[in-house]
Amino acid sequence: GIGATTSQYGAARAEEHVLSRKPDVVFVEFSVNDDDTDFFKETYESLVRRLLAAESVKAVLLINNLFYDDGRNAQRVHNEIGLHYDLPIVSVKNYAWQLVESGEIDPKVYTDDNLHPTDIGHKMIADLIKGLLEENYSAYKNGGVFGAKPALAEKITPCRYEDAVIYRNTNCTPILDGFFADTHKADRFCDPFKDGWTGSAKGASVTFEAEGSILMLQWRRTVKQPAPVAYATIDGDIANSVKLDANFDETWGDLCCLTTLTESAAKGAKHTIKVEIAEEGSANDFMVISLIAADN
Repeated sequence: GIGATTSQYGAARAEEHVLSRKPDVVFVEFSVNDDDTDFFKETYESLVRRLLAAESVKAVLLINNLFYDDGRNAQRVHNEIGLHYDLPIVSVKNYAWQLVESGEIDPKVYTDDNLHPTDIGHKMIADLIKGLLEENYSAYKNGGVFGAKPALAEKITPCRYEDAVIYRNTNCTPILDGFFADTHKADRFCDPFKDGWTGSAKGASVTFEAEGSILMLQWRRTVKQPAPVAYATIDGDIANSVKLDANFDETWGDLCCLTTLTESAAKGAKHTIKVEIAEEGSANDFMVISLIAADN
């Protein structure tokens, strides 16, 4: 997995990072990085449909983790999707939160920071998953009928992110003016800060052409400051340019930020997306990680 990312990015990277490996079973967990909103209901369903449509995938299992300080997560919208597609669901919240609220378990047993599991927390989650798998296997052993993979159900959201495509320096050649392709070697999955483009000087730019009504930019926000500030402009519409401030306001590390530039570009037409540095930063470059286009 890639930390601090949502199902919006998950829908886009599913093909390259998951389905290209021809998996039989896929576990999906975005219930703490996604918010409990209709937006993430749509991105989550887009991801789930992409997985279910893959020929190799025989089963998709959903997992709902939680924040242990207040119990929040996105399982309300996520599980609406899961129930619609008749998918197995492991709700860590339904098990753990009642123990925490009642005082039966100190949350520090399961997590040091109210989110990421300790070793005991990981074992608890693993046991819940194991229990569900064993229950289904027992039903199979006792003569349960498991037929062919069912046809994909009708969607319940627009699922505009189902066809998302990621453009990096490995599969596209934007116009570079003061930006340079990033070629450093990095872990294929865990390090998202690779295969993009970097620039530092005021006025430096990278310009893409892409099709899709939804256009998104993946870029780095950094703890190394001062960092540059850039603007993204679609089809020369400077009045609606999107500010991209690379100065990250948290301290845990750099953020792979995914910003929606527009959700209303014309379908079937090529659009120009220009990212230009407006303010230099002496501590770091500005990094464009990828352009993502969807709903074409």
